[in-house]
Amino acid sequence: MLKKIALLAPGDLQLQTVEEGPALQSGTVKVHVSACGICGSDLALLNGTRDMTKELYFGHEFSGVVTETADDSCGFQPGMRVATELARTCGQCWNCRNGLPNYCRSMNDALLPGGFTEETLVHSTPDYGFLSQIPDTLDDITASLLEPANCAYHIAMQANIKPGDNVVVFGLGAMGIIAAIMLKQLGAGAIVCVGRRPARQEKARQTGIFDAVVGNDEDGMAQIRQICGEKGADVTIEATGSPQVLTDAIRVVRSGGRVVVGSVYHGTIRDFDPLPIFRKELTLAGAKGPTVYRRTDGSSAVMYMMERAQNDLKKIISVYDYKDALKAFEDAKSGEAIKAVITF
Repeated sequence: MLKKIALLAPGDLQLQTVEEGPALQSGTVKVHVSACGICGSDLALLNGTRDMTKELYFGHEFSGVVTETADDSCGFQPGMRVATELARTCGQCWNCRNGLPNYCRSMNDALLPGGFTEETLVHSTPDYGFLSQIPDTLDDITASLLEPANCAYHIAMQANIKPGDNVVVFGLGAMGIIAAIMLKQLGAGAIVCVGRRPARQEKARQTGIFDAVVGNDEDGMAQIRQICGEKGADVTIEATGSPQVLTDAIRVVRSGGRVVVGSVYHGTIRDFDPLPIFRKELTLAGAKGPTVYRRTDGSSAVMYMMERAQNDLKKIISVYDYKDALKAFEDAKSGEAIKAVITF
């Protein structure tokens, strides 16, 4: 019998067991899931703000072991430890040829049925793949962060920092914090994280990862000026999902600075004043989802970054056994857990 976390309808999450996993299909590998993280998009499905009828999978941030491979699958053998990451794209479509491989194709059919079950299929073909091998130096739980770390690394790359640049990150969720960890690895100077909720601020402070964690209020803005200087931060990252906070990110960045938006918004900004973009000659850059970064040996660049940053990454993970999965979703929703990871 295999364990499964099933989302039957918005708000209706159940622990189930099934007799067997999905049958192997052409171009797929079967993965026995070890650990799966809860993403904000999973919570959106649970809350009903995202249409679950259009989704073919549930859970996409997972690690595990390959157990079977189809004859026409590519690059993996039974027994390999793997984690999810947008690893290969076709290289032929307009998006790939114009530097947007993260738009190559929908990942909706890449995982069947996804990581919130003990066995899932993952497509792995010569022109499209979603897995990377886990090095021996990284444990399964930390490796389950590969896909969000890939998204965060894309945010960090869009920041285009120079060594010593001061960065202010708005958002104390997993995406904002992992992006800050990646920027730290890339040579950022001072990194200040900004959040609204005192409890989450304290959790972030306890990690000891950042130069400062402040509130999104005048006291917090004063601390940012004290650390970054009166001209403002070189780069600001908006990772809250709250459209209004974008105005704060624009206010805090220096003239000639860069603002990176790594949020999925579900609303607009009333009375938005775009004049500072002109007056300060700002650069605004979006950062959507994971994208492909490879080292010269073909291994994952982001996995390499995670190896170097694993001590910091471990500090933001809350681990839940499968039997406590419903609690994991509650804590992820409330913010009690920065990054909730469920183990099977």
